[in-house]
Amino acid sequence: MVGIDPQLIDPKHGDFRPEPGSPATAYGCQTFPSGGLRPPAGDAAAALRTLARGVSRARASIAVSGAIVTDTLWDADTVRVVGNVDVENGVTLEVAPGTWVEFEDFYSLTVHGRILAVGTAEDAIVFTTDEPEAFAVDTTAVGCWNGIRFPWTSSMNQESRLEHCVLEYSKGLGDEPFGGALSVVGFSKLLVRNSTIRSNVAGYGGAVFCSHHAAPVLVGNLIEGNSAFVAGAAIYDLYAYPDVTNCTIVSNVVLNDEQFDATGTIHNHISKPRVTGSVFRANSNVYFIPTELLESKAFYTTFSDVEGGHDGEGNVDEDPLFIGSGDHPYALWPGSPCVDAGAPDTLGRRLPPVDLGGRPRLDGGRVDMGSYEGSDGTGIEEELAPDGMLVRARPNPFRHGTTIICTPPERTHVTVRVYDVAGRTVRTLHDGALDAGPHEIGWDGTDEEGRTLPSGVYFVKVDSGSRDASTAKLVLLR
Repeated sequence: MVGIDPQLIDPKHGDFRPEPGSPATAYGCQTFPSGGLRPPAGDAAAALRTLARGVSRARASIAVSGAIVTDTLWDADTVRVVGNVDVENGVTLEVAPGTWVEFEDFYSLTVHGRILAVGTAEDAIVFTTDEPEAFAVDTTAVGCWNGIRFPWTSSMNQESRLEHCVLEYSKGLGDEPFGGALSVVGFSKLLVRNSTIRSNVAGYGGAVFCSHHAAPVLVGNLIEGNSAFVAGAAIYDLYAYPDVTNCTIVSNVVLNDEQFDATGTIHNHISKPRVTGSVFRANSNVYFIPTELLESKAFYTTFSDVEGGHDGEGNVDEDPLFIGSGDHPYALWPGSPCVDAGAPDTLGRRLPPVDLGGRPRLDGGRVDMGSYEGSDGTGIEEELAPDGMLVRARPNPFRHGTTIICTPPERTHVTVRVYDVAGRTVRTLHDGALDAGPHEIGWDGTDEEGRTLPSGVYFVKVDSGSRDASTAKLVLLR
């Protein structure tokens, strides 16, 4: 390699990463301190994690593409995927905790062998696009990647595992419009646990597609904000038998506007998913029979909180009382009907020792419904701003209206305003004095002129005049 131009991106200005196709790729020349790397777009928290990692050890930024033919470890701050990646049969790809896997175009990660992407609650592994600002819920291949695919992966390989991962901004399009983030065909040795699958799009199965006797195990995951053009807002099952245990499945949508096309959040066609201890809320489709679980058998659906109800042992239809803000807005408030309401027998459920937020998975002697344990381990302390204010909203997500609950520690002047994601004020709900103690303030999802606002993410800010106000995230679904 001596004497060959390494084809670096911009060495004059400190960017010593190799261009795609550079002869230096994979030869260990990328050894830059993580503090000097470009932080992931649109994610300040991830940037802070990157800087924190740089204090303890420097990790490289690497570019990858093509076939992986020997056991490989991705241990880097950023793995830049610059072409389709195929893990060949009999080969293991391992991804280190805290790694940011960034796809630079509409590329896929296809696993014919095995993938071990096992992060932690503190150091998640993120699979994302390099252009999240360009992502849109449409059929273009801009600002997205093409998911992790298991196409008839051989069962001779050891189990693949995705734990404490984030899969976001991926699409299933074109001739293979199946599974926005994950497609599992004719393969069952896959465990997806304590992961977040959000903001993905596909024709069938906005987040996950399972077919041809696939039976992956999905445990403790948050499946949020995914979209399907035809059917299966979150999961589409075709002759498949996935195990969905203690997942929180919220704010997913089917965009098909044909009200007589039967579909649901989990869409089953000649399939028998086992759904246990999961929470379904604020998912939507226009099918004239509101349905969360299409053709799911009551015998296989148990101890879950299903909006609209579902037959089966231990199922309820109640507001789960999500906290609604902080790093884990779908954690459970004390008094939630989901607390201590999960399956009484967890033998064989493959529950992890901690929940999605890193708290003990069994708190109080019985597992809670959803991907979070409630009780004293909900993270309520995270909702307390420096001024002592406590703010939450319920229901959240919501369709027609929500109630903001704020608790000033003493009598003071309080303003309560709702903002859109661009930071514009859309509604002032209160501007005046409030006594100490809890107060309930309603919002019907309209602006100052009484106009109905579109679906999306909003923020309510409760300001008592201190330097730091309390803020909660609101999710409105029409």
